Amino acid sequence: MEKNPLRKTILNKRKSLTPDEVKNASEAIVSKLKQLPVIKESAVIMSYMPYGNEADIKAFNQWILDSGKVLLLPRVLDDTNIDAVKINDIESGLMKGSFGILEPAAENESFPIELIDVILVPGVAFDRQGNRMGHGKGYYDRFLSRCKGSTVFLGIAYSFQVYESIPFDEHDIRVHGVITEK
Repeated sequence: MEKNPLRKTILNKRKSLTPDEVKNASEAIVSKLKQLPVIKESAVIMSYMPYGNEADIKAFNQWILDSGKVLLLPRVLDDTNIDAVKINDIESGLMKGSFGILEPAAENESFPIELIDVILVPGVAFDRQGNRMGHGKGYYDRFLSRCKGSTVFLGIAYSFQVYESIPFDEHDIRVHGVITEK
């Protein structure tokens, strides 16, 4: 299957999830994340703010802060790049960015990419080899390609978003694992 038809199919399925389905799956994902040794051992975690019925990991973001770890969120810089910004409060200091996703305000400083231990990567689809399909703009691929080799990339998705194999391009960056509600 080609990327665009697959992307459309999955996004339609994700849009059709009920609030209860999103809540229950998201709570299971957050619970699993908190138990992961790589999360427990990490000091600097880059997460994301959910958008468009993505798994809602805001509770995990708050847990990162409550655990005394550094929480980073992505911010769109231009048509091709994002950076990572440290935040201290997920309830304030965020604004809607160019795609309607909550992100750190423009005046906040970028965080050094080489200090990130783990990055939680949203996606439209993943496969068992770690390939990831995003929304097609390449923001995460460009960002992840600049990270140090020891940074762990964890895809976050519902189980229906994980396939045996998905189409990928040579510039696509793989994740090291995918966390779902199952």
